[in-house]
Order: sequence, then C-alpha cells, then structure tokens
Amino acid sequence: MIVEEVKQKAQDVILALLPDTNYEVPLLDDSDIFTLGLDSINAMALIFNLQDTFDIKFETSEINFDNFRTFTDIVDLITRKKEKT
Repeated sequence: MIVEEVKQKAQDVILALLPDTNYEVPLLDDSDIFTLGLDSINAMALIFNLQDTFDIKFETSEINFDNFRTFTDIVDLITRKKEKT
C-alpha cells in the first residue's frame, strides 16, 4: 500500500470522527487532531476504525498520544505496520 493511499484512507477515517469538519479540505500533515475536536471516546473509535480499514492490529504499547496526535503520526504508524505484514 502506497503512502498516498494510506493518507487518503486515514484522512477519511479521521474526518468521519471529527465534529464540524469539512470533507472538502484535506488535513494538514501537522494537524493536531485533538485540537480539531477529537475526544477520548472518539479516539478509541479512531483506533478501532483504523485497524478495520487497514487490516492491522495496534499493539498496546503503540496506543499512545504521540502515535495519534497528528495526521502525520497516524500515517507513519500505519505505514510502519503495513510494511511489517
């Protein structure tokens, strides 16, 4: 899976969970999704939805604020996981 495909799919999953988002405007790479309105309940939904979308399983040690703070962090984590499979 190429990085552009990961970015598009990840963006779709993230935007579906953010309140008051405009699907026409792409997320910036350094967008902090928590300042955009993601809360702790939706953060868990984000993790589950990303796992389903990309057919991956995050390890407990990977589920932390640093890996899910920005769009780039999320794409990097998914890309690393997909490279291992």
